Amino acid sequence: MPLSAPCQPINFDSHDVYGNRVRLQDFVGKKVLLAFFRDAACPFCNLRLYELTRQYEQLQANNLHIIAVFSSPSEDVRRFVARHPRPFTLLSDPNLYLYERYGIQHSGWALVKAILFRMPRIIGGMMKGGHGDMKNPYVKLVPADFLISEQGEIVHTWYGRDTSDHIPMKNIEAFSRDEWPHAATSRKTRLA
Repeated sequence: MPLSAPCQPINFDSHDVYGNRVRLQDFVGKKVLLAFFRDAACPFCNLRLYELTRQYEQLQANNLHIIAVFSSPSEDVRRFVARHPRPFTLLSDPNLYLYERYGIQHSGWALVKAILFRMPRIIGGMMKGGHGDMKNPYVKLVPADFLISEQGEIVHTWYGRDTSDHIPMKNIEAFSRDEWPHAATSRKTRLA
């Protein structure tokens, strides 16, 4: 079931793709973007990862930390990011434990919409190294993003309308600069 802001995040105690312990509660006092992706090689995901990497220095200077969650096994994520290192936390969740707890949806229609209407993002993602894998059992996962305040509260949820739809970068940047509206907001999408 999708979450609605404001709410407490669902805590987790996990390990990143390099074996380092990651607990969400350890980020209290920092702003966090918790972003759910499909697989590590997804063209849509790679374009977003490129955008986040490009902006990361400024976002981090504003006390924002990024945790990116993938449905791929750790070794696949490590292999893929070896070519394009990412400066933020990367988690692997091939059993979809966190995806289910955060209400991440699956939708064939969302995949079709992305392929039909987001071709420039597919091409852009492929140019950044993504190649996609239609054999991926989670190819229909729809991305979602959660902005978590320094007090440890989800202040905004963003559930994608298609498999390329993430919260706009301008919203992440505004949140990092404390220019985010004080009222909590949610964007949910009903998918077929």
